[in-house]
Amino acid sequence: MLNKKRRKFLNLLPYTLVGGFSYPVVKFFLFNDKPEIKMLIPLKELKEGITYIEKSKIFIYKNSQNIDIYNAHCTHMGCILNFNKDTKQFNCPCHKSRFDIDGTRLRGPAKRDLDKIAFKIKNKTLQVG
Repeated sequence: MLNKKRRKFLNLLPYTLVGGFSYPVVKFFLFNDKPEIKMLIPLKELKEGITYIEKSKIFIYKNSQNIDIYNAHCTHMGCILNFNKDTKQFNCPCHKSRFDIDGTRLRGPAKRDLDKIAFKIKNKTLQVG
């Protein structure tokens, strides 16, 4: 009885593996929609410096020359970062990674810089998405 169940499982295993690995590829190529706009922010509402948008878990950094948007999750384990105004650094409260104001990794255990979020500026509005 046990051998029949094992044999049935082993016979179905290759189909399960092929389906499991091919699904993300098929989904990407067949159903890859354009990224949707997740947030609209009028430019006049953005102050210079760092703005944290809690709902979307992003940091928006605006200075006189440009705007950068960063994912607020640490690239090590995904903890939500804090921004220290005095040192102008993003700090991970969980594992002590640090990132410069431009998203550059300063100290680990994180191995890479902060993830940037795509955006457009259209009609004096910041379109995040």
